[in-house]
Amino acid sequence: MHVLDSRMPGRKWLGAAWLGAALLMASGACAADLPVKAPAVALPGFSWTGFYAGVNLGGGWYNGGNIMGDSNVAAIVPPGSIVGFPTPGSNSAGISVGGLAGYNYQIGRLVVGAETDINYIDIKSQRAGSGTACCFGVFGGFSTATESLSASSSSKVDWFGTARVRLGFVPVERLLVYATGGLAYGGVQTSERNSNTFSPAVIAPRLWLGDTSDTKLGWTAGAGGEFALTDHLIVRGEYLYVDLGTSRAVGNLQGTALPASLVYYAASRDTKFSVARAALSYKF
Repeated sequence: MHVLDSRMPGRKWLGAAWLGAALLMASGACAADLPVKAPAVALPGFSWTGFYAGVNLGGGWYNGGNIMGDSNVAAIVPPGSIVGFPTPGSNSAGISVGGLAGYNYQIGRLVVGAETDINYIDIKSQRAGSGTACCFGVFGGFSTATESLSASSSSKVDWFGTARVRLGFVPVERLLVYATGGLAYGGVQTSERNSNTFSPAVIAPRLWLGDTSDTKLGWTAGAGGEFALTDHLIVRGEYLYVDLGTSRAVGNLQGTALPASLVYYAASRDTKFSVARAALSYKF
């Protein structure tokens, strides 16, 4: 007679459960021994926000025209005693070098900012000529006198500065293209010189002189592009148009002889010039 043990099936299930738990614990222990890979960290992109300062170097030139002359001589001296002679003009370009400082604030791909600079510049406009009046005088009509005449005038910009706003766009990281504009100011010197001499010296030489040196106010506008070589060093190419208004100098007779003392000669120029320059800045 066979007797069945009713406890046998329960023991088999219990053993299987203990075996499964042991296997899970072993696999967990092995997994704990494996190296854990650190999560990827996104590196921050370059930002244009911040203060910066730098230096610039380039050149400047006048925008058209030459220095112009005018006089009231025709209203005082008889037309037959007025001698005209050519006074050709020329403009010379020059170097521009200076320093700059500013602040940018980036909003997405847009950059707004403000900048100021101060610069040395050497551009000059001038005109000059000479002539001879034979056998009569401009002031006096001496038939035996030969009169030599000369005239020269000049206007030059010695320095200029700007205070501008900038609005830029970032097409790709580290590249900024921008437009800029604002206030401009600068030192402008203008001079006028006219002289008459006679041979023989039946009339004393006459000289008209005039000089002005002013700080002129005006406006500027331009555009440029910048590239960040590193997180701190930035290179730039830039163009500015500057308008400082009109400069003028009036030459008066250096003496009191009539009617020459009533005559004036003047020189004037529209002080409009361009500057193309490169710059290197440090972003703080």
